[in-house]
Amino acid sequence: MDRRIDNRQREQRRIRYFFGGLLAVLGSLDVIEPLIAHHPLRSQVLDSLLPTDVTFGGRTGTVIAGLALLLLARGVARGKRVAWMLTVVALLASIPLHLLKDLDFEEAILAGWMLLGLWWMRDHFRAQSDPASARRGVLVLVAILFLGLAYTVMGTWLLSSQLAPAVELRGTLDNLADALLQNQSVYRALSARGAWFLGSLPWVAYALVLVGLLQVLRPVLASPAAAAERERLRELTRRWGHNPVCHLALYGPTSHFWPDDETCIAYSVRGRTALALGDPIGPTERLARAVREFMVFCDRQDWIPAFYQVEDKRNYSELGFRMVPIGSDAIVHAKSFSLDGKDRAALRYAVHRCERQGIRCVFHPAPGAWETARADLLEVSGSWLGRGRGPELGFSLGTLATLGDPSITVGLAYDNEHRLQAFVSWLPVPGRRGWTLDLMRRRPDGPRGVMELLIARSIEEAARRGLDEVSLGLAPFAITSSGPNRLADRALSSVYGRLDRFRRSRSLRQFKSKFAPDWEDRYLAVTTAAALPEVLVALLRAHLPTLSPLSLRLSAVRRAAFTVNLRRGLRSG
Repeated sequence: MDRRIDNRQREQRRIRYFFGGLLAVLGSLDVIEPLIAHHPLRSQVLDSLLPTDVTFGGRTGTVIAGLALLLLARGVARGKRVAWMLTVVALLASIPLHLLKDLDFEEAILAGWMLLGLWWMRDHFRAQSDPASARRGVLVLVAILFLGLAYTVMGTWLLSSQLAPAVELRGTLDNLADALLQNQSVYRALSARGAWFLGSLPWVAYALVLVGLLQVLRPVLASPAAAAERERLRELTRRWGHNPVCHLALYGPTSHFWPDDETCIAYSVRGRTALALGDPIGPTERLARAVREFMVFCDRQDWIPAFYQVEDKRNYSELGFRMVPIGSDAIVHAKSFSLDGKDRAALRYAVHRCERQGIRCVFHPAPGAWETARADLLEVSGSWLGRGRGPELGFSLGTLATLGDPSITVGLAYDNEHRLQAFVSWLPVPGRRGWTLDLMRRRPDGPRGVMELLIARSIEEAARRGLDEVSLGLAPFAITSSGPNRLADRALSSVYGRLDRFRRSRSLRQFKSKFAPDWEDRYLAVTTAAALPEVLVALLRAHLPTLSPLSLRLSAVRRAAFTVNLRRGLRSG
């Protein structure tokens, strides 16, 4: 069944692209042909039957219909229902216009054939547009007549002394109609300003039409998840959360898709990409069906579905997804962890050195840590982010705003003067009976090895609490832009290079290797290779934060820390 669904979606994509390409060709012919084609015998027959102004109007109407088809071709290729409806109207109008133009039976038949094909395949064009944007687009299209009329009446009245013959209401309306059809104007300009005004009329109207069409064809905007939905997801995560990033689905993604009462996909929409964080949360046997239904849902919204940091690539590969390796998750078995052994000699040395310096570690639920050490946490976080690391990122990375969650555990490292030197936060992963590392920040001038000490003692704390494993988080692959997929590698490097954790991919992997973890691969699942650049841009946009009061406060702390360090440097110099 999975393969049949995949084949059906591929067939639908091919049909959409086929008609989108044909519309682009037909639209180009409609624009170019009236300028270069000439049929003397047909023109003579038309001139004997109709006034010349009507035949010229047919030519202008054909060009306008061709421009409309060119504008709508991309929407049809994306399966937009509104684009399909507007295309049907444009093709219906173009058939008589071709006949009025030059008795052009050939292009009229081609337009009719295209119309029949679109009608026959109408079920393949169901993608919705954003309702609010569509309403705005319709209002813009309706307002074109009134705005154009107001512009024309106001302009002719203000420039009445620069136009001939004398300005009157009927002549003004005729002038607007002639301008839209590119016919000769009723008025004659007596000055350069008057000539500019007469020439600007069609451009104003066409610009309004373009704005209206762009609004109508915008993708659907995702509805943000309500508080009740987030509580449902929290309960679902407690029961079924297995992916180490599952708890961040409560904070990073902004929307939820519920294929049934027991399964949820947390996602954010950036541009046309619906970017899901991790795997669907729910019973394992329902995950494949949830992914299929999410694909269908995204297709109807004109979105590109993608899944970031998925565990098992088989469920996605069987549905036709392209799997892009992005890194490995470092998994440490808590109950068997120790500092003994040659492979942990460097870790053991760092831990013992910090303990000799008087560093001690304590653990609290996140709300308690935030209440008792809020100022210290802000100071350490601000100084850490102030080292050129940019603002706090979101989506697959937590922020200080998550420290109000009682299910999150915070580890604090104090020196012998009770000064906070570093802190970490651990998110629950119920399906693995474990924790996953989220926030990891220290003072830039703090003792070396303090983070190694804090993580090592955190793993031991997890074992004391009966947990089985601890995830140290994703270590991205070092992207070298070599091999058969150089283009994809360059795209990944371009996007990941803007995120600090990916710029430090080699050092991050080396740091986590000190704990001798098992490595589990993680993937980015995209529908097609052609969609990868757009998905990567959406991934970058999803991680970049929006300014909040807390972000502004952290920025102020970073600036203050930078000023203090600068003054110290000047004094020492």
